[in-house]
Amino acid sequence: MSFDARKTLITATLLIFIASGTGLSFWGGEHLKASAHKVWLVKGKDDAARLTETILFWVSKAKVNLRAIAGQFRGQDSLNTEKFLDLVEDAKKWDPDVVFGGVAYVQRLLREERPAFEKAQGKPLTIVGKPRKKSPQGFESFVVRLTSRTDSFLRLNADLLTHPAISEAVITARQSSGEVILGPAYQNETGNWNILLATAVNLSPGAGVMVATIDLENMFSSLLTDYLPPEMRVRLVKLDGSRGGKTLFVPIIGTLEPPGEVAATEVIKVSSGLTRWNLHWDILPGYLGGPDQVSAGFIRFGGTALTLLLAALFGFLSFQNVRFHRLVKERTAELAQNAMIIQLTMDSIDQGFAVWNSDQRLVVWSKTCVEFWYEPPNLRHGMHMADLLAHIATKGAFGEGNPEKLAAAEIKRISSAGKESEETFFLTDGRKINVRRFPLDKGGYVSVYTDITAQEIAIEDLKQSRDEMEQRVLERTKDLNKAKEEAELANRAKSSFLANMSHELRTPLNAIIGFSEMMKTGTHGKIENNYYESYIQLIHQSGNDLLCVVSDLLDLSIVETGMLKLDESQVNPVKIVMETAKMVLPRAQDANIDVITEVPIDLPLLRADRVRLKQILSNLLDNAIKFSKSEGKVVIGAEVAESGNIVFRVSDTGIGIAKEDIPRVLNPFAQVQDIMERTHEGAGLGLPISKNLAELHGGTLEIKSKSGHGTTVNVTFPAERLIA
Repeated sequence: MSFDARKTLITATLLIFIASGTGLSFWGGEHLKASAHKVWLVKGKDDAARLTETILFWVSKAKVNLRAIAGQFRGQDSLNTEKFLDLVEDAKKWDPDVVFGGVAYVQRLLREERPAFEKAQGKPLTIVGKPRKKSPQGFESFVVRLTSRTDSFLRLNADLLTHPAISEAVITARQSSGEVILGPAYQNETGNWNILLATAVNLSPGAGVMVATIDLENMFSSLLTDYLPPEMRVRLVKLDGSRGGKTLFVPIIGTLEPPGEVAATEVIKVSSGLTRWNLHWDILPGYLGGPDQVSAGFIRFGGTALTLLLAALFGFLSFQNVRFHRLVKERTAELAQNAMIIQLTMDSIDQGFAVWNSDQRLVVWSKTCVEFWYEPPNLRHGMHMADLLAHIATKGAFGEGNPEKLAAAEIKRISSAGKESEETFFLTDGRKINVRRFPLDKGGYVSVYTDITAQEIAIEDLKQSRDEMEQRVLERTKDLNKAKEEAELANRAKSSFLANMSHELRTPLNAIIGFSEMMKTGTHGKIENNYYESYIQLIHQSGNDLLCVVSDLLDLSIVETGMLKLDESQVNPVKIVMETAKMVLPRAQDANIDVITEVPIDLPLLRADRVRLKQILSNLLDNAIKFSKSEGKVVIGAEVAESGNIVFRVSDTGIGIAKEDIPRVLNPFAQVQDIMERTHEGAGLGLPISKNLAELHGGTLEIKSKSGHGTTVNVTFPAERLIA
């Protein structure tokens, strides 16, 4: 496609883009309400998933607690009630969040052991929930020997196999050594729903199971009191498939059907051990104040203005790209011509080579070798050297005699010379050939043949070719220098454009931020509608975020054009580190990330631009917080290295950067993640700006990172900037 056609296509594309952007802005304003409702529902489903994870995490902690009790219990050499109660009481301190209704040790009795046991106890085994009724005989029994709570279920001498739900959990735990089994939900004597945790535990002289009960209503009430958002309800339904092979839905908390008006219900299935639950999270219309309603007019006109700005930016970059492609095409044609000349020069070299394996069989050869070997008619891959030498002997190359004997003597001589040798021989037409052999790492060797009769001529030809090549290199160097100058001019034009665009964007942004601030503070009267207050907050926050990006663009363009001048003074590195850490502390607390300072108080003063130094460190801290997970850690510090330089260091425990991506993130607008998969906001300007500001001080910025293992950024200032 010609360059004029590309320009026409770009112009048409920009017009289509402007028309489409304007149309989409108006369409978006009309359909924003539906999108806000969808986002609102997604938030509710996310909260439901988060709360479900909270419940499952609590259950896992309960399993760990019971496993720990069982582990401590194994260390006892007898059934001692006092020690058992002390152990259960101590377990409450291990994790105060885990509260069991009761804990009991259950011993397994076989049929033949039961009479002696009942005689020793002085009373028979009883049915769970019926303390006065004797349990029926069976192959085995699981009898409560020690318990922290006496009731009709976890009662001494109660046979837990007489209760269907409890027996299923106990038997499964006995057969799954080391695992904690979560049993089906059941109702106790008061009608409350409970679940049973069980794990196998052996204690001389018999084997048994450690069990614990959990009151489901108390568990859900304590867990969800602080976490359940307003206008969201939960219903717990048990799945029971034990009747006729059909799945029965039994309500445990709440009812089967949602009560009252519900906007949506998120059903999450939970399966653990023998437990099968459906958690119904009902999202009521008032959840989070209802779906967000943003001004359609703001979307229309703001989107239209943004479309025009982007069209101007894209148009400039596209036309610059056309110019760049034209230059590349011209340079590519020149390089292709030079490559063809180089290839022809190499093809004209009168040399041959052949590769032999460790068995002296031919692997590969050049066309020149065929002439030196007297045109063998049956030349092939895998041909043995003896066969090739026999053919050469028939041409009289080795003198008169039997070709087979002459070939055998020649191969013996070559073998004795070794894989790393050099010799010369004469062809029958009088030409003198030099052959050098080079061993290969895995056996075998390479033979290089050179016709040295024309060596002087070849040297002269190579010298002439070299002179021509040097001339072409000089010409090419001039072209590259010219292309470099043109690229630098284009880069300066880009920086100037970004600076102008940044100034142009600041004017409307200042108006947006200023007027939204007046509306938020009620300068001309308070806005009573809560929805409008949230919209104003969103407009104000978005304007500030965009202003930060524009400021970064302006800083970048000023640095790249060389217009930034440092305002240097004596600064205290310790104070700078502390102030910067304090500045980002609210953002770190919102993200549940610890910010730690590690800096000696006796650091010398530093000659630097105080504002730009804080800008470097705040950019690095912002990145560290942004790319760290909840409960992560960010450390900022400074020290004087052994070289005498002062080093500022920011490290985190975040997602890290792959080694091959580190050079890319130091370029403006570069992002490690694909734009369609990004999980973090930002224009990618913080690191490039920090690097440029460090270099303006005569320092360096170095990134050390590994994907998934956090990142450390070192900013080094030279020793001559330190003040004694």
